[in-house]
Amino acid sequence: MRVIAGSAKGHKLKSLKGLKTRPTLERIREAVFNVLGSKVFNAVILDLFSGTGAIGIEALSRGARFCYFNDSDRNAKEIIQDNLLHCRLQEKSRVYSMDALHLIDFLNKQQNIILDLIYIDPPYNLGLYESIFFRLENSTLLNEGSIIIAESNNKTLLPEKTRYLELIRKNSYGDTVVWYYQYKI
Repeated sequence: MRVIAGSAKGHKLKSLKGLKTRPTLERIREAVFNVLGSKVFNAVILDLFSGTGAIGIEALSRGARFCYFNDSDRNAKEIIQDNLLHCRLQEKSRVYSMDALHLIDFLNKQQNIILDLIYIDPPYNLGLYESIFFRLENSTLLNEGSIIIAESNNKTLLPEKTRYLELIRKNSYGDTVVWYYQYKI
């Protein structure tokens, strides 16, 4: 696995051994960043189920201002920190190892954190999407126009609209579906 574009282009990323994480395939990462385009530049990102950190590192490499990484697995946190160091992006990031919903609450209690892009790729079998959407919608972390990208398998059906989130795009890549929501008040 490698960084596709930007300042860290070509850097190889470490990953956890075994099946604990399911890294987003390069072709899907590339497609996501093609869809996002210039929205990544100067954005504040939350990579909520980071695994290797590939999504957030790709965003930072492409000009994002800052990225919050989170993975509940402490070994994954170490891998993310190693990958950030290897790509020389550690100063533009903070890495956590918390339950996803607790992290949202934690960030919400901090002052002046506004997230432009949130990438959600939880273990598919946990059914966390709607709980995460609800928690984000009821926080102060989003601004009008913030985008939430949710990666799921093709068996998962996510809502087209929630209270403040509206589905603006949905792309399928084999067994993987990427959902793009925009926060609208």
